[in-house]
Amino acid sequence: MRPVVVTAVLLLVVLMSMSASAGNPDLMCRTKYHAKPCRIDAAWVQFGKDRCVRVFHRPALNYDNARKQCQNFAGELVSIHSLAELEQLECAMYKATTGKDHYWIGMHRSHKGLVWDDGSKHDYSNWARGQPDNSWWQEHCIEMNYWSWGLWNDAACHFERPFVCQVKL
Repeated sequence: MRPVVVTAVLLLVVLMSMSASAGNPDLMCRTKYHAKPCRIDAAWVQFGKDRCVRVFHRPALNYDNARKQCQNFAGELVSIHSLAELEQLECAMYKATTGKDHYWIGMHRSHKGLVWDDGSKHDYSNWARGQPDNSWWQEHCIEMNYWSWGLWNDAACHFERPFVCQVKL
């Protein structure tokens, strides 16, 4: 009986340490995703093969104003199409601030359902448990880093959040 108890306690300790580190992208960002400057300027980093992203931490803006700010650069709020892109984006956010702020990404609810602002295919998602829930039928915009790094949530579009813009190369 004692070896079983010892094994269970050790397993619990290992699982607790794994879950504690899963909520912080520091190690992943130091070892897996190194920011590559984009040819636009040093504030933009390469994102996938054909896009660059820029994290705007301050000022925080509501969804419509964040989208307009991105359009000033001939871009849109960022769209995410794979786990690798999600993790790369987490690292860009983490580099801007190690605090886990909620960021606007470029997805919103329309009469067609959830769509990316740039018109790209909705082929990937990373929703937090129970999301999207459209609470009180007022949550039409999508934020990232809800509860934990990388998790998505629908939120009221008038909330002010940091945001991430993308431009296509």
